[in-house]
Amino acid sequence: MSWPMFRKAARDLSWTVFWYALGLVIYIVMLASFYPTLERQREEFERVLQQYPEFLFRIFGIDPQRVLFTSFAGFMHAETFGFIWPATALIFVVLSGAAVVAQEVERGTAEFWLSVPLSRVRLLASKQLALLTGILVIVLTSAVALAASAAAFGGELTGRGLGQLVLALTSFLVAFGGMATLASALTSERSKAAGLVGGVILLMYLAWILSGLAEEARWLRYFSLLTAYDPQAAMLGELAWYKPAIHLLVGLGTGIAALSAFARRDIVT
Repeated sequence: MSWPMFRKAARDLSWTVFWYALGLVIYIVMLASFYPTLERQREEFERVLQQYPEFLFRIFGIDPQRVLFTSFAGFMHAETFGFIWPATALIFVVLSGAAVVAQEVERGTAEFWLSVPLSRVRLLASKQLALLTGILVIVLTSAVALAASAAAFGGELTGRGLGQLVLALTSFLVAFGGMATLASALTSERSKAAGLVGGVILLMYLAWILSGLAEEARWLRYFSLLTAYDPQAAMLGELAWYKPAIHLLVGLGTGIAALSAFARRDIVT
């Protein structure tokens, strides 16, 4: 681990993190502000939702069998944390993670980077820690915005629920951040690394949707990390421990694999 390298990598990410975090905070507050209106029109809203096809719910990360749109947790899950928040945060994680090695190669700065009298493992670990810091900033600012919105607009959110949500969101992004850094360590172009991880995410998303639509396809849920992503249960304080554990194990495993792959890479061109 190199603190000077960590500070440089964190500084390089700072503005990107700032704008993503700010955009998500604004979105969370804006959507939460509609919750009092929903409360006043609960019965009418429920009648409208009954007319929607199940497929439409599934596309936006909503399980129609268990979601309660008229609870604060259900509403924020449906409108924010079920689809828009993870999609936006994943764009940041994939693009930033894909750049940790591949962008240095692409820009022709890899030789200067590797000329630092430190091992490759320490150099890459510093960038990985900077990415993790960016993830934490985005998650924590979103959590603060949610807590403030719940207090301002009459939503129910306990400290336990908020803590579990932070864990669920962080572990989810860590899993794909690890994948992105591994892809970056194996390729020489940022676009290829990002495209590879993006393709994996798309396949997991499709597997997750299909597993919820047909009983014969239920087995597909085991091939998607989205199955273990459950922000609604987290906001209710009912998150199963193994779900974030799966994400953290995937993130840790792929992150270590990235360090190993980069350390063994003979030529960075």
